[in-house]
Amino acid sequence: MNARTISQGTPAPVAPRFDRKFIEDHKLVERYLEGKLPFKGARDLENWCRAHPEYLAELKLSERTHTSLKLLEASGKPMDLQEPEAPWWKSHYVLAGLASLAALSLALFWLMFIKYESAQNRLEDARTRVDQGPLVQPSSTRTVVIAPDRSPGLGNARITVSRAAPELIDLHIDVAYTNKLAQFDLIVDKKDQGRALIVDNILRDSNNELRLTLNTSGLSAGIYTARLEAMPPKATQAQRLPIGWLTLEVR
Repeated sequence: MNARTISQGTPAPVAPRFDRKFIEDHKLVERYLEGKLPFKGARDLENWCRAHPEYLAELKLSERTHTSLKLLEASGKPMDLQEPEAPWWKSHYVLAGLASLAALSLALFWLMFIKYESAQNRLEDARTRVDQGPLVQPSSTRTVVIAPDRSPGLGNARITVSRAAPELIDLHIDVAYTNKLAQFDLIVDKKDQGRALIVDNILRDSNNELRLTLNTSGLSAGIYTARLEAMPPKATQAQRLPIGWLTLEVR
């Protein structure tokens, strides 16, 4: 015959009985009066005394309290029965100040957010203008026929335009003096800045002219110098010859 043992789990600890004996054994009343009971213990004692008011009557707490007050008055130090002063951080002034600070911070956040959005919009507008370019529809068309200077720095071959009245200029550059040269490059530099434009492989027409069309609204104000270079027959790119100079003034 086999014997089987039935194991049982360890019984849960039984909570101590909260009664008169427990209170007296652990001196809960004395510890309560001295403020040494934890929060839960103090609430349990208050609830028990509320259900058993006769126990407090037996302890004669009211008489003891009256006697304690008389003793304190006799010593010149009456008991302060007012509510204890709350910590400084619980003051309603501190709470009001924190609320005001939070409201101010929120207002500053929204102000910075609005400024950020405005800056983003301006940046997008600037990018759009850059992508689309500064060109506008010219209000007039003008034909300019000009013979380049034969030496640099003379400034005689000069064209002046105004950004206030955008024009479409049909530029005719007379290169009849270059004899049999047929292919030209135009290199444009802006004064005190840098290279602005290079136009390669311009061919002369039957009138011995190089023809270019220019929208003046695409130019910023300043002085531009243009140099014409020619490609002699069978020459390499490095053997180009400077054969004329122009000056463009944009006001």
